[in-house]
Amino acid sequence: MSKPPRNVLAGTIMSEREERLYRFGPFSLDVAERRLLRDGDPVSLAPKVFDTLLALIEDSGRLVARDALMSRLWPDTFVEEATLARNISDLRKALGESTGEARYIETVPKAGYRFVAGVTVVGDQGSSLIVRRRTKSRVVVREEIGEGPPIRSIAVLPFKPLAAGDSDDYLGLGMADALITRLSKLRHIRMRPTSAIARYAGSSLDPVAVGTQLDVESVLEGNIQRAGDRIRVTVQLVSVHDGASLWAEKLDEKFTDIFEVEDSISEQVARALMLELTADEHKLLRKRYTDNIDAYQLYLKGRYHWNKRTTEQLRRGAECFTQAIDLDPTYASAYAGLSDSYTLLVIREALPPEEGFKKAKAAAEMALRIDESLGEAQASLAHAMLHNWEWAGAQQGFKRAIEMNPAYPSAHHWYSEYLMATGKLDLAKAEIELARELDPLSLIINGHLGDVLFYARKYEESVVQCKKVLELDPNFFLAQINLARAHGQLGNYEQAGVAFERAASLLSDSLEGSWMLGQLYATSGKQGEARAILDGLVEQSKNRYVSPCGIAMIYAALGDKNEAFRWLEKAYEMHDGEVFNLKVEPRLDSLRAHARFQELLSRIGFES
Repeated sequence: MSKPPRNVLAGTIMSEREERLYRFGPFSLDVAERRLLRDGDPVSLAPKVFDTLLALIEDSGRLVARDALMSRLWPDTFVEEATLARNISDLRKALGESTGEARYIETVPKAGYRFVAGVTVVGDQGSSLIVRRRTKSRVVVREEIGEGPPIRSIAVLPFKPLAAGDSDDYLGLGMADALITRLSKLRHIRMRPTSAIARYAGSSLDPVAVGTQLDVESVLEGNIQRAGDRIRVTVQLVSVHDGASLWAEKLDEKFTDIFEVEDSISEQVARALMLELTADEHKLLRKRYTDNIDAYQLYLKGRYHWNKRTTEQLRRGAECFTQAIDLDPTYASAYAGLSDSYTLLVIREALPPEEGFKKAKAAAEMALRIDESLGEAQASLAHAMLHNWEWAGAQQGFKRAIEMNPAYPSAHHWYSEYLMATGKLDLAKAEIELARELDPLSLIINGHLGDVLFYARKYEESVVQCKKVLELDPNFFLAQINLARAHGQLGNYEQAGVAFERAASLLSDSLEGSWMLGQLYATSGKQGEARAILDGLVEQSKNRYVSPCGIAMIYAALGDKNEAFRWLEKAYEMHDGEVFNLKVEPRLDSLRAHARFQELLSRIGFES
């Protein structure tokens, strides 16, 4: 009697992980037998040391943060970091690595570890199988084909509406976001976030090409159509390696049951990937943050606008989140989105800090009261606290948010902001690299890497990074600002001026580009032009908000320290957003040694 395909047995999906064999160099790791073998001979490993190696191999090539690794190995126990270090040391010895060598395990100082050796995954070859079944009124066609390399990373593309219309456009993005949210809860696979795939809405790109751009092993794509009171969905999982369809399904439901469709697809994807789910993971796959379809669509629109990051788009995003909350006052994710909008509106100088941060914290706290497990809301609260100079609370909040949802890119991004502002620039760079691994094409995340390099005084590297971001989008204003600042610090004043003028044209509703250009003129010796901009900004500050810290930078570049400190005091009193980076700001280095500057840092909460 022939052996049935190992991915389907009597209707039960078997665990691929239990049978998996990893090979690297002369070694192999037998997961089923929990043994490390060297050329077929067993190598002794303690149980936790084995688990440490398995965790690193499953994320081979990627940085695994120390905190995340410790949480996985000892989920319910407090242990010292020295225990993890001993495990790594024991692994190095077992693998034959000498001191300072990194043939298999690379240590990233103060950040984590990376398994750097090439890994091959070996498993049985399954057979093609097509299963057709009928459940209730739903007709399901499911296809599974021969097994290839295990899938560990997925991008879910916005579903394509078969009939034009704004509501259907957002419905397609909403379907993708729902599946991303559900599947992100599974520890077995790595998902690209909604922010990474939203740019593909309305496009007709080949899924393999998109998967290559997003650096994933598979892409989930589908079509969606509303016909009367029904919704029809066709979905398939495509291998990026060879373009093969790994699994496909068709569903036909009442439109009011759209959430059931999302539940079904997420569960079928997990089965197609042969994932063995715990009872908690089954619950997470079906978890809903709202049952109100209209509220959900408003939330999606809100996130779409919020990701644009301009003042106008942030305001539109806040309006959408508010409307979603009006429809469903228990919608935790919408409160988190509203909190994020308020925080960024303060940073963009469109809301007074006292008012904006109060609203941001209140919205995030409401989200956590509704759902204390929502990592996104915890990150939102920490972000508001960070820009409100509540350093200790922000640090604790970010660590908690990353523990709750390590796959949320914004949590890593904002934690990197904290590390940068407090002067821990190497750690800030490592953290933003983690965010980039989760969302490699994000403009804001790639732009923040340029920020970190600028404040680390690595101006040439910052220029290179900013140009890479502008290749993705030449109109991304933050990259233009970062490029101009870096050129200015290098003395490339002509290139800096062009970039600042471009940034100013993109920031028509902000004076950020203007005061930066004034600082550049002062630095480059164009004092007349600098004072003309300065006089205009001081005059405008009588009627609208102008960054006092920005004005202080122009005075500092002109050599007028007394006026620079006077405006820095105003910046402190008004909680100006630019004060956030005062500890690492190179454009105020001429004031740094002064006792008044150090005393100001102390009042903000920075250590000397």
